[in-house]
Amino acid sequence: MPLLLDHARRALDAVPLNVGFARAALDVAGVTPWADRERDPRAFHVAHPYGMSLVWGAAAGEVRDAVAAHLAARRAAGHEEWLQIDPRWTTPAWDDVLGAVPLEVAGDRPAPGSVVRHTRVNFACDPAAHRARLGALRPPEGWRTRRATEADFARSGAVVPSGFWPDAASFLAHGGGTVVERDGRVGAIAFTSYRTGDDLELGIETDPAFRRQGLASAAAAAMLADVLDAGLTPVWSCREDNVGSARLAQRLGFTPSSRTPYYHLLPW
Repeated sequence: MPLLLDHARRALDAVPLNVGFARAALDVAGVTPWADRERDPRAFHVAHPYGMSLVWGAAAGEVRDAVAAHLAARRAAGHEEWLQIDPRWTTPAWDDVLGAVPLEVAGDRPAPGSVVRHTRVNFACDPAAHRARLGALRPPEGWRTRRATEADFARSGAVVPSGFWPDAASFLAHGGGTVVERDGRVGAIAFTSYRTGDDLELGIETDPAFRRQGLASAAAAAMLADVLDAGLTPVWSCREDNVGSARLAQRLGFTPSSRTPYYHLLPW
């Protein structure tokens, strides 16, 4: 297993994509990457516990059938995941290999066992644009920003630090986050979801009771200011159909840098 992990990590270095989640998954205890063969593997797959996964490696056509069979077996076993494929693998046509249908065809309630093609947008941060907008992104009256603490790690929600880090100490040591609060109640949190070297990817969660009040913007703007001041590179990505996240990214000074297929694999 250590040798396979070494192979997988070295191969991941060559992937021209934001793959912080895959690096994090390889470091999770108990998560085992799949490879097409033990000796000189040409393709790898790993799924982060949060649900995102990646197929990557040095070959494409040679391993097409093995990759497709592996992913089909996972769906049959009840696994649901959001898959990205090494963008260097331009052939074969992965829509055909996976039997994928576009989102506009699948609709809001795709059938069990479906593979639905979305688009994932990666954004690059323009520090000057962010700083120019910072004054307009302050918390509403009565709210204040502060650094995240150990107690914030345990907060509930769909996108929260505990979904990405094993414990509060790891979370705080690798970037932590910023919260917007009022009278002791947290309205929104912006936090480090993945960290690779100086690249730091952001996650955002707003309390449903306080949505559409600018709290996510304020939390993210304050955190971004700290990240940039520390000389780090903020990373943002989301599904293209997640209009709210895409608009927030651009409001903060990010611009789209690439678009790649993003497959939702549903279990049978």
